[in-house]
Amino acid sequence: MLQKNIHAGGKIILKDAIPLKQPLCVSIEPTNICNFKCAMCFHGNNESDPRALPLKNMDNDVFRKSVDDIKAWVSETGCPIKLIKLYSLGEPLVNPDICEMVKVIKELGICDAIEITTNGSLLTKSVAEKLVDYGLDILRLSVYSVKNDRMKYVTNSDVLPQQIKNNLLYLRKYRDSKGVAYPKIYAKMLDANTDENEQFVDQYKAVADEVGIDEVFQIGIGDETDVFDRMYKDGAEKAHQKSLDSNFIKTNEKRPCRYPFSHITIRNDGTVIVCCADWLKELSIGNVMDHTLKELWESSSMYELRCDMLKTKGMKWKACRNCEIPLRDGPEDDVSEITVDMLSYNFDIKGDK
Repeated sequence: MLQKNIHAGGKIILKDAIPLKQPLCVSIEPTNICNFKCAMCFHGNNESDPRALPLKNMDNDVFRKSVDDIKAWVSETGCPIKLIKLYSLGEPLVNPDICEMVKVIKELGICDAIEITTNGSLLTKSVAEKLVDYGLDILRLSVYSVKNDRMKYVTNSDVLPQQIKNNLLYLRKYRDSKGVAYPKIYAKMLDANTDENEQFVDQYKAVADEVGIDEVFQIGIGDETDVFDRMYKDGAEKAHQKSLDSNFIKTNEKRPCRYPFSHITIRNDGTVIVCCADWLKELSIGNVMDHTLKELWESSSMYELRCDMLKTKGMKWKACRNCEIPLRDGPEDDVSEITVDMLSYNFDIKGDK
């Protein structure tokens, strides 16, 4: 599917690969319900907004239509999707069918890897065993604090950090007892800007395969207030500046985002968007129940969205105006050199905007 000279260190150089025949990553949202109401997330700030609805688990017919579309698409191109993420805006383990979803995708053989990102609070022994047995490839654990008081503040829940660690420890022990190497476990905590970072690494380095500190970055979709204000309170300005400086980011700089060129997300109601953080569904290209994913990927709606992204560098949409993701991408993900005349569409399909 891809041309020559597009890999650097195993990564695809997007500017040399676009237009892609299919996305590199497909996110399927098992649910947009979350049992945490985190300070920096729309669940803690905009969950009751009518634009966030419906709050529900994905219906099985939407899931089956999505994976069947991918199966047909992969059969046509002869190339599996690089990554399928069972995650978007909710806590995926809220959906009681999450393990069966992993099993179905694995049996269909439609991707190189299946990934779940979870807060770990609902990672029961039964769920952990099934995720291992059914062949999950990557489990990303988002840890919000290793301190009881800060955990409560950030997540607005009564879940204790030790419970999260115990849940992950069981999965690790079960995986190892089966003599398998998957799922690979990546545990990361949002930068606390204190010595809590070191405490987290010390606690998890023997439990996870990889441990790291995740940067907080600005998204600011819709009417959300400043992410750094919510995370760090009085230390917000200093924390944000530190993050910008460490990445050599200028706040007045704007770049087009790679997501319309490499990703799609299927929301819980079947709406297909290009960014998993777009709870407004502002960058919608249609619904999987009305069209195939291939049709939507090659539609005039997606073409127009890509053109607008290149022309306005995301300034057209609330979902993109304050987002720092493009400024934090590596050079392999830079799409600034892509021009409109490199793009086209095969299907005259208009999305639900």
